[in-house]
Amino acid sequence: MDKTQYTRVGVFLLACFVAFLSWFFLASYIGHRKSPQIREKTLTVHDDLLAIDGRHNANKVAVGKFGLVFLTPDGGKTWERRASGTHRTLSAVSFADHQNGFIVGSGGALLATSNGGATWQAQNSGTKDQLLGVHASSPLRAFAVGAFGTVLSTSDGGRSWSKHEFKWDALIERIIKEGGYIEPNLNAVYFSSPEIGWIVGEFGLVLQTRDGGQTWVSQRYGSDLPQLYAVKFFDDRRGWAIGQAGNIIQTLDGGRHWSAVQLETQRDLYDLSVEDDRGVIVGDQVIFVSRDGCATWKPMGAHSEDHWLTGVALKSSEAIAVGQAGTTQLLGLDNLASDMGKKTP
Repeated sequence: MDKTQYTRVGVFLLACFVAFLSWFFLASYIGHRKSPQIREKTLTVHDDLLAIDGRHNANKVAVGKFGLVFLTPDGGKTWERRASGTHRTLSAVSFADHQNGFIVGSGGALLATSNGGATWQAQNSGTKDQLLGVHASSPLRAFAVGAFGTVLSTSDGGRSWSKHEFKWDALIERIIKEGGYIEPNLNAVYFSSPEIGWIVGEFGLVLQTRDGGQTWVSQRYGSDLPQLYAVKFFDDRRGWAIGQAGNIIQTLDGGRHWSAVQLETQRDLYDLSVEDDRGVIVGDQVIFVSRDGCATWKPMGAHSEDHWLTGVALKSSEAIAVGQAGTTQLLGLDNLASDMGKKTP
């Protein structure tokens, strides 16, 4: 074989090697960025998902604008559209157990399921106010909160809902004196036990009940404090609330004292999920993760770049986050890296 033939063989082998490397890295990239699939509907950039919930090792349900309800039976790999019977914005979802859950939304929209989110039935909330948060502490008992100080509760699985009348001049006395009569927006509610629960909202407001929601007291508020959008507790003592401009506050004594936690962001934070020694916070193009009982939080990089995320639910060593334009993300918590990318179906 002469020199020219050796050269041709060498060029051929080099081209094969380059082609192999190109295929390998392309396949790896595609595999890494593979998006979970949503069946039955192609979402548009306007179809924002706003919240997600579901019990451990059970179906997760995501809700959003235009009455969107999606269910994932396999931890976020695939999503199935479920009929909601409404075109209203659905703001929040909460499951009491593997089967029973509630959804709330605009115009007083209220839906319930008893089969893990496969089907949903409308309930009469008795209000037209926008409902922003919901928490089901049992299949029979749930609280919903919303705009203009709206607080609703049910003790019969949603067959009937009662509206709670709050004395805001006593609960937020200083703000009432400064600005006149005010009914603050209430964004989220959470119960750590059947009797002990919290509501957070406008003016950095934190309310607590210790009698199952019959009476409430204010633990924190101020006319100059940012809104709080979400609240979660490990138990009756350890809890966190998050909100505007990167604000996160924590309590170790059931809310008697709240202290600020410093995060490396000034972006709005919309939701958090805590379980065992782990926690995840999502917001406006940011994700924070904790693996030390939420004592410290580390940024998860730019996995939500260009998109805001408004809902997150932990699942074993991963979390599922949802947000703008139908985005879903699977977040690997062990290595603080996302093994599933942005999805816009």
